[in-house]
Amino acid sequence: MSDTANGQRMLGPGSRVLVTGARGKVGRAAVDALVAAGFDVTATDIARPVYDADASNAVRYVQADLTNGADAFSVVRGMDAVVHAAGIPEPTKNTPHTVFLTNVTAAFNVVEAAAHSEVRRFVNLSSDSVSGMTWAHRPVAARFCPIDETHPDLAHDAYGQSKRVSEVLCDGLVGRSDATAVSIRPTWVLTPESYAANLAPFFADRDLSSAVFWAYIDVADLAELIVAAVGRATPGHEVVYAAAADNIGGRDLASEMARLHPEVPLRELTRVDASGISSAKAERLFGWRATRSWRDHLDEDGHPLG
Repeated sequence: MSDTANGQRMLGPGSRVLVTGARGKVGRAAVDALVAAGFDVTATDIARPVYDADASNAVRYVQADLTNGADAFSVVRGMDAVVHAAGIPEPTKNTPHTVFLTNVTAAFNVVEAAAHSEVRRFVNLSSDSVSGMTWAHRPVAARFCPIDETHPDLAHDAYGQSKRVSEVLCDGLVGRSDATAVSIRPTWVLTPESYAANLAPFFADRDLSSAVFWAYIDVADLAELIVAAVGRATPGHEVVYAAAADNIGGRDLASEMARLHPEVPLRELTRVDASGISSAKAERLFGWRATRSWRDHLDEDGHPLG
C-alpha cells in the first residue's frame, strides 16, 4: 500500500481484497483478474463451497449470505478492499420485492461492515439501469446520447432502484469513514460464450433498437476496470459508466440515432460506430480502456468466427 500525491492510499499487490458474488459472471472474472494482478483475494457467494480437493480451492472461498448482517461482518473483517458484485443481476426472473430487498439488504450490510472495519477501498458494481432506460415499465426517453454520468438517474424498476440505493450507500460510507469508493455502472455484460446467442437478434433485425443504444461490454474489459478501480486511488465516491468502445453490429451511431431515435439529442462521438454509453470518465480516472469487441467473436453478419 502506498500514498498518492493527493494523500489517497493506493492498494497494490498483496492487499487483501474480498469479492462478493464471486460465483457469478462478473464476480468470477473479477477474482481471476485480481489474482493475476497480485492481490490476496478472498471470494464469497451464497453458493455451497467445494469441500474436496478442487481447482476452485486455489482462491480462498467462504460461503456467506450477505442479507445476514453477521455473515457480512464476518467476511469483510480484515480486508483492505471490497469488490461488491453480489446480488440478483436483473429484475425479470424474481419478484420485484425479492430483487429490491435482496440487493439493497446485501449492499447495506456489506457497506455497514466496511464502515466498521479497516476497509480502504470499496468498489460497488452498480448498473447502467440507474439511468432508467433498461428495465423501464414505461418508455423513458434518454436526455442525450451517448449516455454519461451527467445523465439524470431515472430508474423506476426494482432492479434499477436497488442499484441507485447502493450508490447512495457508498456516498454514506465515504462520509462516515476513511474509505473511498467507486461505483461502476456496466452496461450489458457479455462473455465469449454468450456473444452469438445474445446478439443474434440485433444482426437479424437492423431495426431492432436497445434501451442504451446498442451498448455492451466484454466481461474481461470490465474485470480489468475493477482491478484498476481497486488499485488506483480516487477521493470520495466516484460513479463511472463502463462500455465497449464500439456498438453492437458496428452501426453508424449518428445515422441510426437519427433514424430510430430522432427525439434524442446526439452529442459528439469519438468514432463512427461509437457506443451508446460513454466510458470517458472511467478512462480518465483509471487509465483504463475497453479493448475487446464483438468482432473478436463474430463476423459482420453475427456468425461465430471459425
